[in-house]
Amino acid sequence: MSLLKISNLRKSFSGEVLFENVSLDINEGEKVALIGENGVGKSTIVKMILGELPIDGGEITIARSTAIGYLDQNVISDLSKTLIEEMSLVFHSLIVLENTLNEVVAELAIHSDDIILKRYSQIEDEFLQKGGYEYHYFIDMILTRFGFKKADYDRVISTFSGGERTRIAFAKLLLQKPELLILDEPTNHMDIEIIEWLEDYLRKYDGAVLVITHDKYFINKVVSKIYEIDQKTASMYLGNFDSYEIEKVRRFELLLKAFNKQTKEIMHLQSFVDRFRYKATKAKSAQDRIKKIARIDRIERPTNGHEAVHFAFKSKRPTEAVILEAKNLTVGYDKPLQTDISFVMRGYEKIGIIGPNGIGKTTLIKTLMKDIPALSGEIIIHKPQKVGYFDQNLAGLNEELTVLSTVHDRYPQKTLGEVRSLLARFLFVEEDVFKTVKVLSGGEKVRLTICLLMLEEPELLILDEPTNHLDLETKNIVEDVFESYEGPIIFISHDRYFINRVATKIVHLDTEGTIIFDGNYDEFKEFVSQKAIDKPKKTQREKPLSNNAEIRRLEAEIDKFHHEIEKLRQSQFEEWVYNDPNEYARVVAEIDEKTALIDARFAKIAQLSDD
Repeated sequence: MSLLKISNLRKSFSGEVLFENVSLDINEGEKVALIGENGVGKSTIVKMILGELPIDGGEITIARSTAIGYLDQNVISDLSKTLIEEMSLVFHSLIVLENTLNEVVAELAIHSDDIILKRYSQIEDEFLQKGGYEYHYFIDMILTRFGFKKADYDRVISTFSGGERTRIAFAKLLLQKPELLILDEPTNHMDIEIIEWLEDYLRKYDGAVLVITHDKYFINKVVSKIYEIDQKTASMYLGNFDSYEIEKVRRFELLLKAFNKQTKEIMHLQSFVDRFRYKATKAKSAQDRIKKIARIDRIERPTNGHEAVHFAFKSKRPTEAVILEAKNLTVGYDKPLQTDISFVMRGYEKIGIIGPNGIGKTTLIKTLMKDIPALSGEIIIHKPQKVGYFDQNLAGLNEELTVLSTVHDRYPQKTLGEVRSLLARFLFVEEDVFKTVKVLSGGEKVRLTICLLMLEEPELLILDEPTNHLDLETKNIVEDVFESYEGPIIFISHDRYFINRVATKIVHLDTEGTIIFDGNYDEFKEFVSQKAIDKPKKTQREKPLSNNAEIRRLEAEIDKFHHEIEKLRQSQFEEWVYNDPNEYARVVAEIDEKTALIDARFAKIAQLSDD
């Protein structure tokens, strides 16, 4: 069944067409990606679906009673509420039902009769069918996965950061379980660990998902259908991102072949017309060919993406020699963020530093660059290198300067013609060079920063989140540039596709220590998974369980107690139980006891999460 159908959608701003003839269809349970360059209208389409923008042409049809959930800050109802109060709003009707059920149980404890038992049976059955016995666990599970601890539950939402509020809104949206979930860049502000859990959750999600994202890895893991907005219209591709790339090339080649064939046909007809249109004996034939040319439905010359960037970093011949070494390094400011980091770097290696937010990744590279001192340990520079640094905040750009001035002011020895020629290689052509930096898109600013970085002719590149907030086209450029660079690179990234293409070594930082691995991201994940499988099981007597393992054990016990409580509640409907006040009271007491055991284990999980 179709939940959302868009037909021939059109939108213009100030008389200029943004897109037209856009059609897409999302069925129950489908996972769909909407992709395209920044500025092509993806978010505009979402706003039109939500009724926030008028439709200039076409039609949007939403199936009756379809609940749509959209990820934005408006999901949070009141910043003055606590985290747990906000989450509990999703289950307001269940909580009311739960309170009523508790009142009936209290009545049964005083006296039992058929009327009260029947009422209890009806309410309890409704409570059970609506998931009343699981909603507490579901809230805890979702909040834990989004990185919140029990200690956060009573914090007022206004005290959380912007990124944390986004995660709160996301958690609440998932608790609501809408039939159609619309997500705009859902992986922003997320650690890799959260993203990977989210991918698995969305892949199994019962409802449909429409996602706008530039995260190729995410699309590969979650999506089974892609709509691309390009050339002011939409094209549909079945499969994940890898399938899309293959099919797009195939379509381009077929269209190019058809275009070339049609061009030859038109040229042949036109040649006949030019030769014979003024000869009396051939005039009629020439006119026939003129009419035939006019009837041809012209195929536009296909474009395979956009013009490529024509540049590459200069690098010295790669060397096997060790150029840098970290020995038992402890990094941080007032207190350590990471301890006992040890690795070596050779002159050809590209090291990806990965790990959760706040774990110390940026602090590590600043320590390696000697911008801040190490708390302990040693950094040995075996071979001094001229460092080129890419700052994720693009702080090196003056917002008031033009693109042309940004480069020429730093390299005044170059003529304006040389600078313009250089900028053209980075796709800044004609009037683009006179734009001020403050009006550039994120992708344009990244291209300008890479241009400046290239002019420095660095020997060692250090990159902090080089693909943040880039569209797919610009990401392709950045990936190509740094993958082809033959010199050494140290970089931080949450973009697993970029890590996979560029990294030859992984430095994984975590609360449980550092892992140094030779290989790309997929090979690293396989290594970690195999290590978990091969790790010998320890008894409590031999060695205490790690916090994560202990939490998993407690969660398993909670599931077992929930199952046992459900059996006890079902037994309350047995005649031999509800006709025997003592037996009924015993069952109620056992339910309370197991509920207390569940609460105790959740408290223990919160304690372990804080450690």
